[in-house]
Amino acid sequence: MIIDYNYSPILEDFTKEKTLKLSSILKILLNSGNKHSDLADDNILAGSSSGIAWILSDWFIEVLDYPKYGSEIVAKTWTEPVSQIFCCMRDFELYADGKLAAHGLTKWVLLDLNTGRPKKIEQSLIDKYGPENKTTFETSKLAKLLEPQSFIQETSLKVRRSDIDFNGHVHNLTYLDYALEALPQEKYDSQQNFKKLRISFKADLKQGDEINCCYAECENSSVIQIFTGDKKIATQIELS
Repeated sequence: MIIDYNYSPILEDFTKEKTLKLSSILKILLNSGNKHSDLADDNILAGSSSGIAWILSDWFIEVLDYPKYGSEIVAKTWTEPVSQIFCCMRDFELYADGKLAAHGLTKWVLLDLNTGRPKKIEQSLIDKYGPENKTTFETSKLAKLLEPQSFIQETSLKVRRSDIDFNGHVHNLTYLDYALEALPQEKYDSQQNFKKLRISFKADLKQGDEINCCYAECENSSVIQIFTGDKKIATQIELS
């Protein structure tokens, strides 16, 4: 089952160059997945209230052409058949005026919020989503992350109350905000040159956490590792 999600961008979705922000592309794709969950009778908020939640563990996005202001935006999303009992893959495509502008792949884990441990994904649950034998990329296997040998600069931040989602953790979209804050000014000013984004979530962040966003450059990629106060890696973001 492939779901179409029509989105009407608002002014805050755009850069001063009148192109859609990378963060807005993520928002659109994430909301298209939420719509799919609702249609599959797997309400996200209801599930969270019962102690079970889908947790995003990995995200890869490739932008082919940033949509321009005034474009008609449609996102398509679907789930792949489950090949592992504790995770599943969801694919995305974003169209601007009928032309493919971006596509992506996400990896999800069903988590028991009470124990903090992954929960087996029952086939009956996946069947509700109508999985498709279709992949966005040639393979659904996500490439191994680059490991920085050293960092160029560090940015210290504190998790705000407004960063927290309904599960009590930092919202998935906010990690990109942290990464952009850690970029050198010249990289930040030219962020629309980034065509690929990878976010790998290692540990969740909560309100009041003190974090260090460490910036490095690896093989033409800007790499940001986010560490907790006890120097445990929480997330790695790659922009290229």
